[in-house]
Amino acid sequence: MTETVSQEIELVLLLSLPDPRPDEVDAMLELLNTSLDWNQVLGMLTVHRVIGVAWHNIVLYAIEQRQTLRSAYFLKSLKVTAGGQRVMAEEQTSRTAQVQRTLNRAGVRSAVLKGGAVAAMAFPDPGMRMFSDNDLLVDRERLPDATAALQDDGYAQGSWDYATDSVRPAPRRQVLHMAMHSHQTYSYMKPTPDALLLECHRLDVHFSIDLMTGNRSDSAVSALLDDRTELDGMTTISATDMLIFTCLHLAREAMHRNEVLALKDLVLYKLVDVLALITDRDFDDLPARAERLGFVQEVYLGLHYTDAVFPGRVPVGLLDRLRPNDLSYLREVSDGKTVVHRWRGPVVARMFDIHRLRELDGDLSIAVMGG
Repeated sequence: MTETVSQEIELVLLLSLPDPRPDEVDAMLELLNTSLDWNQVLGMLTVHRVIGVAWHNIVLYAIEQRQTLRSAYFLKSLKVTAGGQRVMAEEQTSRTAQVQRTLNRAGVRSAVLKGGAVAAMAFPDPGMRMFSDNDLLVDRERLPDATAALQDDGYAQGSWDYATDSVRPAPRRQVLHMAMHSHQTYSYMKPTPDALLLECHRLDVHFSIDLMTGNRSDSAVSALLDDRTELDGMTTISATDMLIFTCLHLAREAMHRNEVLALKDLVLYKLVDVLALITDRDFDDLPARAERLGFVQEVYLGLHYTDAVFPGRVPVGLLDRLRPNDLSYLREVSDGKTVVHRWRGPVVARMFDIHRLRELDGDLSIAVMGG
């Protein structure tokens, strides 16, 4: 289905498809009944956060053969994880919808971004999309009102302390610094002792969509909030804007030095989100909308990477309409200001190469974890 890869990687890619075609289902079943390194398969599905999609496909296409499949023993792990993801997704989204009602009463308009919204918008089962926090977009000038409403509702800015099952308050200087130099506030958290799996409800409040910068994008935020829509009790940005934001998130993390060093630059679930969003939808308005918002390059990178890993899934005409004149940026790694590295290998090879940071020797100082 793509350039030459191991059978283990081929199976992971097939299991990650939100809507596999008949020939892809046949290939999936054949590999599930082949002697593979199941440690590798399970590890890749876990690291790339696509276990939920994999289990969904197994239930649809392989579960009746589970007694005879060579992969039968390994399938149970997928079931347990996907079930947990479903419970957590439901616990997350119900509380996010409640927060939005609270903000609405305070006169603050909001829209859900990323995880919970993509799960509801693009996947038939909430357990298919893993997410651990909830992203809300608000107008920057309404941040004080949003803060007051969240605090009145029991949310505090900080991090979760697993030893005490409580929120550890963030130092005020860190709260102010993050709001001044990034696109979002310090995380808001509220304990959830009544939940089955969720220890706390975490909210990241965005007031700009120019991710990983201190740049303000007030007009773009206003445009997204103007076109928001209702979905499963939540208010989200539109499908077109969600695809743009998903590609923007993918592109910024793929190209930023810090995300590369944390191996967050290439994670398969981000491409699967793109696939799920474009399935059975007409995005004829996407190029014009991306240009209006100022993110054509990022949208093209997101679609280009998705097409490189899952050939033939992204409409060629859409890629052609978005393609910039200069494509050199697709391989660049930046520190936010200057290019510090240019990748040599193809996207698929990099995505599944846990040692890809070795290519950075001489260009980047590789951080020591915990150092």
